[in-house]
Amino acid sequence: MRQAAIAALITLDMLNPAEAAQQGHHGNSVSAFLGVTGEGRRQRAGTIGLEYERRLDEHWVIAPAIEHAFGELDFSVATLSIGYRFDSWAVFAAPGIEWAHHDYGDRSVTESEFLFRTCITYEFEAGELIVAPHAIVDSVADEKVVVFGVTLGVGF
Repeated sequence: MRQAAIAALITLDMLNPAEAAQQGHHGNSVSAFLGVTGEGRRQRAGTIGLEYERRLDEHWVIAPAIEHAFGELDFSVATLSIGYRFDSWAVFAAPGIEWAHHDYGDRSVTESEFLFRTCITYEFEAGELIVAPHAIVDSVADEKVVVFGVTLGVGF
């Protein structure tokens, strides 16, 4: 897993965001995520996360992210999104992994499942500062997990 993450970061570093920069956008951004996750009708959790976005050109972006839901729900998510930006709007699709650690008295188990994420966001920029509300739906096994939140980040 660590080798795959290192390879992904090296690949991202080699991609040239020059065209995006020529269009007046930052080539990269790093953002903190704060939101609420809902699973089913009654289970809710606070969610925090970290997101990196690399513009490949004027419209296409790649965005790895990691999040943790805590409270009634307790699990983490890692995704690698491909996004399409048009004006201030963006849509994303991503494969990912959801995992949770459980303690059962004398033993502990980490369970993981594949997920598929879809997301729509609207980005507000003020200089290098970026604020973006997110609406996210994760499909995990036979369940839908809904996440609403906002990122606060900086472009560079």
